[in-house]
Amino acid sequence: MAAAVSGPGPAALLWLLGGLIATCGASCYAECGARIPRAGGFYVYYRAVYGPALAFVGGWVALLVTYPASTAAIALVFGAYLGEVVPALEGHAIACAAAAVIASAAVNIAGVRLAAGVQRALSGTKLLALALLCLAAVAAGGAERATGGAATAVATAPDPAAAAGLAGGLLGPAMMAALMVMLFTYDGWSDIGLIAGEVRDASRVLGPAVLAATAAIVLVYSAVQWSVLTLLPPERAAHSERVVAEAVVAGLGTGAGRLVALLVAVCAFGSVHSIILGASRIGYAMARDEAFFGWFGAVEPRLGTPARSIGALAAATLVYVFAAGFRNLLSLFTFSVWIFYALTAVALIVLRRRGTGGPEVWRAPGGFVAPAVVLLTAVLMTTGLMRHDPRRAMIGLALLLSGLPAFWIWKRIRAGRARDAGPA
Repeated sequence: MAAAVSGPGPAALLWLLGGLIATCGASCYAECGARIPRAGGFYVYYRAVYGPALAFVGGWVALLVTYPASTAAIALVFGAYLGEVVPALEGHAIACAAAAVIASAAVNIAGVRLAAGVQRALSGTKLLALALLCLAAVAAGGAERATGGAATAVATAPDPAAAAGLAGGLLGPAMMAALMVMLFTYDGWSDIGLIAGEVRDASRVLGPAVLAATAAIVLVYSAVQWSVLTLLPPERAAHSERVVAEAVVAGLGTGAGRLVALLVAVCAFGSVHSIILGASRIGYAMARDEAFFGWFGAVEPRLGTPARSIGALAAATLVYVFAAGFRNLLSLFTFSVWIFYALTAVALIVLRRRGTGGPEVWRAPGGFVAPAVVLLTAVLMTTGLMRHDPRRAMIGLALLLSGLPAFWIWKRIRAGRARDAGPA
């Protein structure tokens, strides 16, 4: 963000734009969940609107591309910040990221109650870390006080990367990178439908809860961006690998920076843990519905957890941790995930026309505004990536299309088993 804009004001506007997009996306998924209040999220919507083939491909890509890529990216953030806390681990972000994935998978396999307890213990640190950052910005009084007059000149000088990005328009390289990272930060609203079947009166309460939560997140993220660019010159922020920790160091000193780095590392581990906890249930649910390979539907008898599905997701995540850097992962994630966000927006329109859920179901405000914004963003993100990063976009497309032969193999396996079983 700091490389694409010239100061806290434009950055805040970008976060508000991202918040609008996130609100529209969350509204689409919330309304789909309200219309079909069953666990499974996008898989349920795709199966109802597009049929089993696209539902299978969606699950395949989620398990092998989008969730592993995003989990690996967050795990690498964990590794980077852990190096700030433990100097001996600095420069070993990949090994630390792999350890985080393995540890989280082990906890999830060990038992649902243990996994839920660990997640509860981690959750509160997220807001604590962000609150400390904002307090540091207020206490420091700006980058001039923290870095001196020389830094002030750097902070007020035009940033070449920002100028290039703004001159290139919305799809310029710098602005494209900023939007990609920002929307990745907001991401998570697509998981709302995964728990729709467990929400009481989901058809009525899911939508308003989602809108309130998204508004809170927009305010928090805008405050954090303002704090970072208040504490650090844009050029330094743009090139930092641990921008939150460096910002707090500038405001409150080295000790506070290490504390916040620890909190951010804990937050990142909590995100890794929560994604593995939730996403591993997709393959399990599809297998139990006989819409995916049965191997994923097995439950560990002694522990009562879908150990195979958890292990497969962790293994796929480890491949991304070792094979790709943070920005590579963001590109793969963004290209694939926005195609499916667009499919969900279209599915919502179809469900509305069919009257699924009845006339009393909650509807996203603004009529067709929410799905239209999601569709427009999907076009901008996918075409922008194909224009500026065609190699990574093609890799993402190939991984996405790999779901089609996988579906054909699965159908043949299922047909063979049906023949072997004989007539009912």
